Amino acid sequence: MAIIQLILALLILGFIYFKLIKREVPEQIGAAQAIVPIVFGGVSVAVSYFLFLQSATLLVNLGYSGADHSPLVHSLVASFFAAGLPEELTKLIFMIITLLIFRSKVNNVYECILVGIGVGMGFTLLEEFFYGSGQMAILRILTVAAHVIFGIIMARHLGLARYKKETGTGSPAVEYILAFVVPVVIHTLYDACTATNQFLKEDGSLGIIISFAAMIILFVMQIVIIRNLWKRSEEYSEMKW
Repeated sequence: MAIIQLILALLILGFIYFKLIKREVPEQIGAAQAIVPIVFGGVSVAVSYFLFLQSATLLVNLGYSGADHSPLVHSLVASFFAAGLPEELTKLIFMIITLLIFRSKVNNVYECILVGIGVGMGFTLLEEFFYGSGQMAILRILTVAAHVIFGIIMARHLGLARYKKETGTGSPAVEYILAFVVPVVIHTLYDACTATNQFLKEDGSLGIIISFAAMIILFVMQIVIIRNLWKRSEEYSEMKW
């Protein structure tokens, strides 16, 4: 099942990535610039898992116990330290590394966004291989572009920050903050409703409703964000430095 999930993710995300690369004007990025972020995205899975283990150890050492908190608080804390913080922080680091490697070639906001898509895609492919098993795993296909849209959000703000800095059209500080905070918040809220949802243990029916509602919302968000990027690809391509 994990192999099937991996193949489906590769086909869906590969198609989206290829089509979005072709939307850049007047010319598209090269193969290396498209592939390296995917590789780094895969590497970031291992690094984020290491950060998760460190976060879990820290919580234990601080005496944190989920039993001492409400299901809502426990869901949010578990989600933040298990996924929201380590995964988004790791992807941010590898996006920055990629942008530094291709600093002389990344010339506009759209190319920054493509880096975010590549890292998100690489992260997803390896994650699907590890977690894409079991009968319920097929539902993950509904949100298979989650890390991609997190990457779009993050890299868009990174690109806008550099654009504002290089062109002197505004302060990049807010953009840098949003690049990290927005994906972390969305990711944390989503996982709190699904992967770390404590209501599934406390009240099965309520927990299931919350989980499916979150999946539907994120499914729609994927479509809206990717569609919006498709429409604004030329605008972002023209935001050069």
